[in-house]
Amino acid sequence: MIKIYDISLPPKSIEYANDAIQSGWISSIGKYTELASDLLSSLCGVNHALLTNNGTSATHLLISIVKEFYPEYQNIILPSSCYVAAYNSVLYEKYHTISCVDISTETWNMSIDNVPDSSIVFAVHNLGNIINVPKLQEDHNCLVIEDNCEGLFGSYNNLPSGSQSLASSLSFFGNKNISTGEGGALLTNNTDFYDFALKLRGQGQTETRYIHDILGNNFRMTNIQAAILLGQLESFEEIKSLKQNVFEQYRLNLKNCELASLQKLEENTTHSNWMLGIRFKCLDNYKKAEKFFLECGIETRPMFYPYHTHGYINASGPHKNSDLINQQVVIFPSYPTLSKQDIDYICDKIHTFNSQLFWEWANEKDLV
Repeated sequence: MIKIYDISLPPKSIEYANDAIQSGWISSIGKYTELASDLLSSLCGVNHALLTNNGTSATHLLISIVKEFYPEYQNIILPSSCYVAAYNSVLYEKYHTISCVDISTETWNMSIDNVPDSSIVFAVHNLGNIINVPKLQEDHNCLVIEDNCEGLFGSYNNLPSGSQSLASSLSFFGNKNISTGEGGALLTNNTDFYDFALKLRGQGQTETRYIHDILGNNFRMTNIQAAILLGQLESFEEIKSLKQNVFEQYRLNLKNCELASLQKLEENTTHSNWMLGIRFKCLDNYKKAEKFFLECGIETRPMFYPYHTHGYINASGPHKNSDLINQQVVIFPSYPTLSKQDIDYICDKIHTFNSQLFWEWANEKDLV
């Protein structure tokens, strides 16, 4: 079975993790938390990187910042489909309403032309296709926070994704470009935002230890996780290059695959090459694709489900395109060490499946 994702740990990650264990500093205090956050902020082009226990916690902190510093904005704009953590992070605070902009059938991101002016926009880079945040801010005079959990290695206007908004979140889950198993980070250039998020992350503690003046959370990353992260970050360019090679091989093999398409890149952006999705325009049900590829020994995933399919999310907005993309998009293996041989095999099966879909569709329409 070709797995949907497989983590690749550089030797330094293992070395640093062992050192953290041997040192006895295995919780949230230790040298690796500072070393990893410093290197992360440098690589991501921001002043501050705050490490967290997971990407959802980092994303939750984004909403806390908006609530604290921009309380007049009580509605947040989100895409009609994305990973559910973005919606959850808004709901945790029980302060904002959610309005959704439908996604584009080409980019699979929110259709930025339909974003309302002078709003708070939660930009989510679906599958690593980067929204041009500076352009979004300029065109719509809006404030932007970024769910950059799928965007690490991506860029807009030659700047790292996550670096030009109010603040952004990262995830280091086991299937992300940089991984510590779990883990995440909040990125920002604003020192006030950072200080506030730092306080919330650590139970709302004041400068006097064990005195707390706000309701906080325990969102801290452990020193062991940070040690694994540091080793990954030191291999940043190598992992980035491996991922780029994987996606380039897919694109080369699939360039003439009619009635099947990849995400269209946003203007002046670079894809993070996180997950490879294919839209089969004759597909009417993901389960059909899942069954076919499993029989071929290939693990796949569906595209994210539209917000209205989750029974607890109280939101509004169109979702027609999200319904269609969820029905037609299949996500394929794309981990850094995926071999050319495996990619060629997967692409051969993609062509076969796509041809079958076309002939089934044509027969139904009495075209053959």
